Amino acid sequence: MMDDTHVLDSLPAYALGSLDEEEKRLVEEHVLGCHICRQELDEFQVVADNLLLAVPEALPPAALKGRLTERIQRLNRTPTKAPPGWRFPWPLPVGAIAAIVLIVILGISNLIFWQRLNTMEVITGPLGMRAVALQNTEAASKASGFVIISANGDDGVLVVDELPQLDESHEYQVWLMREGVSTSAALFSVDEGGYRGMRLTSPESLLLYSEVGVTIEPAGGSTSPTGEQVLRGSLFNP
Repeated sequence: MMDDTHVLDSLPAYALGSLDEEEKRLVEEHVLGCHICRQELDEFQVVADNLLLAVPEALPPAALKGRLTERIQRLNRTPTKAPPGWRFPWPLPVGAIAAIVLIVILGISNLIFWQRLNTMEVITGPLGMRAVALQNTEAASKASGFVIISANGDDGVLVVDELPQLDESHEYQVWLMREGVSTSAALFSVDEGGYRGMRLTSPESLLLYSEVGVTIEPAGGSTSPTGEQVLRGSLFNP
């Protein structure tokens, strides 16, 4: 969300490459002259750049190489009729084939990452950074979300997607739980696609809390959870 002073709410989404072109342009123009937002963006960018470090090593399926080789050989054997007015060299040059393979491998890597993030509650990277997958509830059955926590627990980012939009009298509120006590960490609304990214605030290190949850609360927030829970996750990592 952009305001007249800063673009802090849009920085997590910018760091993750999730803004549309117009929003991206507004953020880039703003941070050129705003030290506060530029410093915040640098912190978010460090987290985003190290996100893949949190993914455990995984090998692609054993049959993948054979399928790719067969597909490339089939493409070389079977010329494709180009549309009128187009001229396309065939067979493909080595560089083009390498590009195709690279794109496929990158796609598989991203797929493996999201599958692992969705099936594991907490992934800890080699530098101590944590990626926490949130589980949805029946109140938001299509929603998804995750929290990224820095190694020292001083910084955290929440990103949600496909959360239902609320009326003006309600907001989503993020809670950090420890020993039965809930601490508010953020208040937010979502856009038309149910998306939002934001920074979490807490009086203590995020590593000291055991759970995180998102509930529906009256506009302005509550002192403790009162509404229906839509997302939750465990911060415990044995």
